[in-house]
Amino acid sequence: MKRLVMSAALCLSLGLGLAVSGSPVSQNKNAKAPKAPKAMSAHAEAVKKCNTDYSAAVKKANDDYAAAVKDAKGKKGKDRADANKAASKAKADALAAAKKAKADCLKAAPK
Repeated sequence: MKRLVMSAALCLSLGLGLAVSGSPVSQNKNAKAPKAPKAMSAHAEAVKKCNTDYSAAVKKANDDYAAAVKDAKGKKGKDRADANKAASKAKADALAAAKKAKADCLKAAPK
């Protein structure tokens, strides 16, 4: 008898707990209204564009370098060394150009 009463009380308390936590009133009580996104200033938009362009240029330089190294693996000896050296130089030049373009872009951004 004691086991029956205890299990009934446990089931009842679990059922009430789930019912209260699952009710729409309790879920909306802590919910906040979605905020409208802030309008970005012209300077912030320009900086964001500069950073996006820089990231894209760096990704392209890294992808080109990986492709060149993969191609160089099929070569042997001096050809392979020359291909790796050319790939490294191309990557360094591309990264330097991207950095310079970002600096120029940021200087041209409206204040």
